[in-house]
This record gives sequence, structure tokens and C-alpha cells, in this order.
Amino acid sequence: MAVKISGVLKDGTGKPVQNCTIQLKAKRNSTTVVVNTLASENPDEAGRYSMDVEYGQYSVILLVEGFPPSHAGTITVYEDSQPGTLNDFLGAMTEDDTRPEALRRFELMVEEVARNASAVAQNTAAAKKSASNASTSAREAATHATDAAGSARAASTSAGQAATSAQSASSSAGTASTKATEASKSAAAAESSKSAAATSASAAKTSETNAAASQKSAATSASTATTKASEAATSARDAAASKEAAKSSETSAASSASSAASSATAAGNSAKAAKTSETNARSSETAAGQSASAAAGSKTAAASSASAASTSAGQASASATAAGKSAESAASSASTATTKAGEATEQASAAARSASAAKTSETNAKASETRAESSKTAAASSASSAASSASSASASKDEATRQASAAKGSATTASTKATEAAGSATAAAQSKSTAESAATRAETAAKRAEDIASAVALEDASTTKKGIVQLSSATNSTSETLAATPKAVKTVKDSSVQKTGDTMGGQLKISTINALRIFNQAFGLIFRRSEDHLHLIPTNEGEGENGDIGSLRPFSINLRSGLVSIGNGLKVGGSVTGNLTGNADTATKIKTARKIGGVAFDGSADINLPGVNATGNQNTTGNAATATKLQAARTINGVSFDGSANITLTPSNIGALALTGGTLSGGLTAAGEVISRSANGLRIAYGNYGFFIRNDGSNTYFMLTDSGNRFGTHNSLRPFIISNHTGNVTIATKLNASGGITGSLSGNASTATKLQTARTINGVKFDGSANIEAFPPGVPLPWPSDTPPAGYAIMQGQTFDKAAYPKLAIAYPSGVIPDMRGWTIKGKPASGRAVLSQEQDGIKSHTHSASVSSTDLGTKTTSSFDYGTKSTNNTGAHTHSVSGTAASAGAHTHSMTFVSGGSSGAPGSGSPDYSKYSVNTSSAGAHTHSVSGTAASAGAHAHTVGIGAHTHSVAIGSHGHTITVNAAGNAENTVKNIAFNYIVRLA
Repeated sequence: MAVKISGVLKDGTGKPVQNCTIQLKAKRNSTTVVVNTLASENPDEAGRYSMDVEYGQYSVILLVEGFPPSHAGTITVYEDSQPGTLNDFLGAMTEDDTRPEALRRFELMVEEVARNASAVAQNTAAAKKSASNASTSAREAATHATDAAGSARAASTSAGQAATSAQSASSSAGTASTKATEASKSAAAAESSKSAAATSASAAKTSETNAAASQKSAATSASTATTKASEAATSARDAAASKEAAKSSETSAASSASSAASSATAAGNSAKAAKTSETNARSSETAAGQSASAAAGSKTAAASSASAASTSAGQASASATAAGKSAESAASSASTATTKAGEATEQASAAARSASAAKTSETNAKASETRAESSKTAAASSASSAASSASSASASKDEATRQASAAKGSATTASTKATEAAGSATAAAQSKSTAESAATRAETAAKRAEDIASAVALEDASTTKKGIVQLSSATNSTSETLAATPKAVKTVKDSSVQKTGDTMGGQLKISTINALRIFNQAFGLIFRRSEDHLHLIPTNEGEGENGDIGSLRPFSINLRSGLVSIGNGLKVGGSVTGNLTGNADTATKIKTARKIGGVAFDGSADINLPGVNATGNQNTTGNAATATKLQAARTINGVSFDGSANITLTPSNIGALALTGGTLSGGLTAAGEVISRSANGLRIAYGNYGFFIRNDGSNTYFMLTDSGNRFGTHNSLRPFIISNHTGNVTIATKLNASGGITGSLSGNASTATKLQTARTINGVKFDGSANIEAFPPGVPLPWPSDTPPAGYAIMQGQTFDKAAYPKLAIAYPSGVIPDMRGWTIKGKPASGRAVLSQEQDGIKSHTHSASVSSTDLGTKTTSSFDYGTKSTNNTGAHTHSVSGTAASAGAHTHSMTFVSGGSSGAPGSGSPDYSKYSVNTSSAGAHTHSVSGTAASAGAHAHTVGIGAHTHSVAIGSHGHTITVNAAGNAENTVKNIAFNYIVRLA
């Protein structure tokens, strides 16, 4: 069965709201209504509406044309709900009002935990994907590192081939040396052999220089590739050995030259053959020397390239390993982020270190690549110097160059893959960070939920702590541990006095002296309580609403004795019944006639006593004492009386009311109390209604009858009740105090039209007699909701009806409300800006100062290095032109042996009988020669130069540096803020 909801839809000024549609949207299913269904009601021009609403819970939405929908609140219609206005249902307590706050918070926490768990799952999946990408990049980097290692091995193989070519060239050099030895036997070829030997020595010197360069290159490679130091040292030793071998070749060549010079005198007969041998030997020796030198250079360069490539491969492998570890760390972080935020933080640090290591490895790989490029350049230079070498050495050089290029490409690829691995690791770290943040939020929400669950699960609620409460429908309970149900709230509401008028069955307690005033324009009647009396006191005429008590005291009740006093006369239109005691100041007849001197007297008229005249001087003697009858009959109140018999006078005869009741046609004034022993003591019957005062022993009531039954029993209204025990006055119906109620009053008067003391609201004086405006229409007000209150609109650039809202049109004459979404308000400058003009984002122009202090770095000393002893090339051979006469020479003697006996014989002959003696001839044969021609070429020599250990000083003067200040900041200028909607009052 539906419940009627009807009334008048009014705004804050009491005016009916026109052109408004009331929508009821079902919030849940009921026996007759489906959730989310809409019902509409259109009030008439006076704002009146009436709806028969089915049981259920509804969201109330007000739709006014030209304005956004306004959510007025939620109503709940029960099966036992009484008809009422929409305001009554909106103001009624709902189930949510009795629901514990802790329970609502717990449910919100559970929802937040569920959302965070979903976010964690998504972030974990993203982290796993990033880890997979990082692992793939690591595998690719490892593959390219393997390729680089293969290239390095190929370069090493080429170096071996170059060494083989060098050995072949060395063998050729040995053959040439043999030929040179044979050539020494020829005197004519000696000079040419000597020259060829000198050339060989020069070539050997060149080999020595190249070996020194190779040694230096090997030393450089050793210093930049610490992991290959031993190999670099080995290369240095090999280069040193090559240098010593070259020096030995030079010495051997010099020795050969010396031997050739010594044998020049004896080799005169072999000139032609020696010349041929000399030519062949010279060519072979020269080629062999150059081949050996070039091969040695190629070998050194190839070894350097192989070493650099190997280093690059090792660093690329390390990069791949570091990237793999980073990926594994990121994956581990992602998998455990939801449960162990602490471990995730440690994994984040590990991932950051791994990424840093990968970056360092990438830098090292690039440095190794640079060194490989330098080594390749050196190899190319050596190859250029060995252009005339044997074809095998050239081929070896080309192969070495190709392998070095391949090694460089592999190193570049490895560097690229290392960079990709670092990027993947960074992405994994970011995913891990996101997962960690979500896990932290989830853990915080879970902790809050646990705290709330712990708080509400372990203890009962009280007035000082949170907890679980038991619902109760009792309406008379004084418990502080039970919570009221909607049924209990409704029961209390139904039994409460409504502000709009109701029947009050209990007491209305008023502690002020002048507790109640009933007034019209002329007079007011004040119910006044003194210490021991209750008075009904009128005001002076013309002071009915605000005047004080007057001088009259028409009605008083003694609170101790209950005596009612009528201080200004009592006019009774009907009869006065009951037990009336005391003397009436206005009585005209006594109830029972008395006899005075035998003459009956009831007080209604004077009587004459026999023998007594009016002046009191009659002769009273005679037969009065024995008289049985009056001589002349008299009438007493119209009843004939002659004394012969008693007469009976009725109340009507004497103008009095009968004891059993009657009608009093005039007023009644009593100097004393008028006492009624009946519960209903005094009735005023006039018009259609009757009013009487009733005392049931506990309370005294002002009772009313139903219309048309003014003499009948009372109805259910109890407008005025006095407690006979406490004197408390209860008004059980609506109290309309148009003259005001003074004294100590609790609560607010529903009919008050003005405050006794005016107040100020936001500086505006307010006494309740008229409306005020705390803010002029058009002022933007911050509002913490997306639903504006009634009479307001969110400022979002919409148009409005200027005729309907003239005050708002004064502020915004364009008829458009400014769009305040995302804007702040700025005070209008003194000039240059119009009201409501907009200003875009900007930063005030300013400058930055930046400088680098000029520092004199002083004079720096380079490291000391001993260059050893160096030899110059073997040059200086020359010839001399000879002309003139040789000195005289050739004078000599000859010795001859003679035998004594005078016989001359042949020298050495004769017998032992002869003695021998020797004689000399005279000196003769001196002569000269004319000399002309050219001396043989000679004088070729070398010098040894010692270059000792020394240093160089480098001066670094004062200088400056250029500084680049990088951009920083947000996309727009902001300060810390909270988002509010700006609303404006519609008026």
C-alpha cells in the first residue's frame, strides 16, 4: 500500500518553487519497486505536490529548467509510515544514521584494499614483462659478446699467420746473409756489399723504431685494459725481444761490412760474379728487412687489436651479465612487492646498482671500442709501411684489418645491447617502483582495516570508545551500550510533539514566573506563578501583547490549600452546584429561614416583631407571647403567612439557586471562595463549544467539548494542565504566543517573528524581522562537493535567465556565469585589467646570475720517463778527389852473401871449407809518382745519443668555464592546493 507524500515546495524565503520537477530514483529493490527506476511529480504554480509513494528507499532529485540537477537527499518509506510532507521524510532518521561509523569506515577500507590489490597485480604483470624484456636484451648482448670473442679469435689467427710470414721473411734474411758472406770473397763486390750491409743496417734500425712503437702501443693497451695486463706485458716483452734481435741484425750487418772490407784485397779475381751476387743479396736483404719489420708491426698491431677486442668482449659479457642480474633482481622485486615492501626496496637498490654497473660497462665498452679503433689505425699505418712486403704478409695484414673491423662492429653491437639492457633494467626498476608504491598503499590500507577490525571486533562500544553495539527497538531504555533501530526512532517520532501542531499527552514544564500569555490587541491574560499561588492576571488595556500585569486579580489558586480565589467577582450564567461553604457577600436570601421572636426571617425582607415598631419604642406587652395567628396575614416573598402554620419558600421565592442546581441569570460576585466538590468545577458554555475546569485529584485541566456539544463531556484536547502536586503547567496543544513569551525559555519559538536582541551575521545586523544577504549575489564561494546546495549553481561557464535572477544579472550583465574550473581569483590591478578579464599562465621576467670562479691551477709537473739510449741512422759515407805527386820513396838496398877465398858463388852454396859474409848494396831506387783520381767512399758512421730521465712543466693559466642551467619545474605555475568547486547564489 502506497504512502501519500504531499505539501508545498518552497524556497528559503517561503515562496513557492515553480517549474520544478521532483524525481524519485529507487536506490534498492523492494517488493514493488525495481532499483534505479524513476518517478516524477510536477508541482503546480503554487508549488503544491502530491505523490502516492510505494515502500522503498529513494534518492530525491530536484530539476529546474536551466540549472543542473540538485540532489535533495534520501527518503525511506516504510509500511507503517504516516502521510507527510517531503520535508518530513527528508528530515527523518535513516538506517545509515544509526549505522556505526566504524563499520562504514571498515567497509571503505576493505574496498580500498581490493582496489590496491588489483593495482599491485597489474604492476606485477608489468614488472614481469619488463624483466622478460631485460632478459631478452641480456641474451642478445651475450650473443654479440660471443661474436666479438669469435672476431678476436679470428684476429689472433691472422696474427699467427703474420708471424709465420715474418718467420719466412727471417729465413730470407738468413739466406741473404749467406749470400753476403759468399760475396765477401769477391774484392770487386766488397764495396757494394758494404753499402748493402749499411742499407740492411738502416732497415734494421727502422725495424727497431717500429718495434719501439709497437712496445709503446703495447704499453698503452696494457694501461687501459687492466684485465689483460699480463697479455700486454707479454706483448711488451716480445716487442723488446724484437728490438734486441734488430740490434743483433745491425751488429751482424756491421760485422759483415767489416769482414767484407778485410777481404777486399783478396777478392780481386771474383768481381763480376760478386757483382751479380751483390745485387741479388742487396735486393733480397732489403726486401727481407722490410718484410720482417712490416710483419713485426702487423703482428704487434694484430695482437693489440685482438687484446682490445677480447677486452671489449669481456666487458660486453660483463654488461650482459649485469643486465641479466638486473633483470633477475627486477623480476624478483616484482614477484615479492605485494608482501615485502622492505625487500622490494633492497631489490630496487640492487637494480639501481646493476643499472649503474651496466652503464659503467657500456662506458668501458665504448672506451675499448675507441682503443680498438686506435689499434686498427696503428695496424693500418704498419700495413702501409709494409706495402712492399711479401704477399703473404700483406694478406695477413688485410685479414687482421678485416678481423679488427669485425671486432669493432661486434663491440659496437655489444655496446648497443648493453644500452638496451640498461634501458630494460631501468624500465624494470620503474615497474618495480610502481609495484612497490601500490604495495605500500595496499599494506597501509590493510593495516588501517586491521586496526578498525581490531577496534570493533574485540570490545563493545561505549560512550568513550569505539566498538560493536547491539541494536534495540526499545523506546524507554536508559542504556548507553545499545543503538536505536529505525523502528525505535519512528516510535519516538510518532509520540513526539510536532512543531506544526500536535497533541501533547505529558507535561509542559515552564519555570518562569509569567509562564503563559493569552492575548489579543486590547488585553492579555498572563498565567503567573508566585511562591505559593497560581494567578490569572490581565494586562492593562492596550498592552495585550507586551504589557506587564495589571492591578486586577480575577483568579488565583492557593497551591498549598487548593483554594481558588475570585478577586473581582464571579458571574455565573448557569447554576452553581456542589458543596458551597462560607458567607456570600452578595446573598439576598438565606437558604433556611430562621425565626426571630417567633417571626420567620430568611433575609429577603425586613420583618416586624409584635409590639416593636420601627423606632424600637413600641409597647411590647400584650398577647404576642400567646398569639397563634397574625391579625393580618402577611406575604413573605409572595407567600402568604399569618403565623398559623409554617410556610415553605423555594429558591426562586428568595432569588437564590437551589442546592441541586439552577440558572444564574446575572453575574455572581463572591467575597470568599467559591468551592466545588465535583471534578468538573466550572463550565463556560458559549457558541458551539463548552469550556470547563476539571480537577481529577492529580491535575487541574482546562477542558473543551466537541463542537455542538457545549454541555457534553470533554474531548481529547488538553490545552492547559496544572499539576496539583508540583504546580507545573503543561500545554498539550499548540501555543500561539503572539505577544511573546518572556522569562527563561528553552528551545526556539516556531512562531517568533523577531529576535529580542538583534545579532550580526558576517557583520550584517539581523533580528529576524526581514531577510538579509550575507554575501551579495555573484560572489564566488568555495564548495567541497560536486552537488551545489539549493539556490546555488556551480560556476562552469553556463548561461542563466537574467529575468529570473535579476540580482545575479547585476553582477554578470552578460547573462553568463564565469567558468571557474581550474582558475584562481586575483585582485584587480590598479590599471591595465578589466573586471572578469582572464590572464594566462606566466612567470614574471627575471634573470639568473651564474659564474665560475677563476682559479690559477699553477704549474704542473709531468711524470718522469726514461727514454733510454737512442742511435742515429748510419750516414756520412763520402769520397775525396786526389791529385798531385806522391812523396819520394822507394830507396832501398840489397844484401848479398860472399864466400871467402875470392870465389863468388851462388847464395846459399859452398862447402863448409869456405867462410861466408854478407855485404849490402848502395841505397838506390828512390822515386815519386804522380797521383790523380777519386778515393774510395768511406766515413759512414752512426752516433749514440743518451736521453736521460726528465720532466716537463705544463702551465695552466686562470680561465673560465661556460655553465648551462637546465630547465626545471612543472607544466604550469602552482602552489600546494586543494580542489574546490566555486558556486554562486542564484537570486
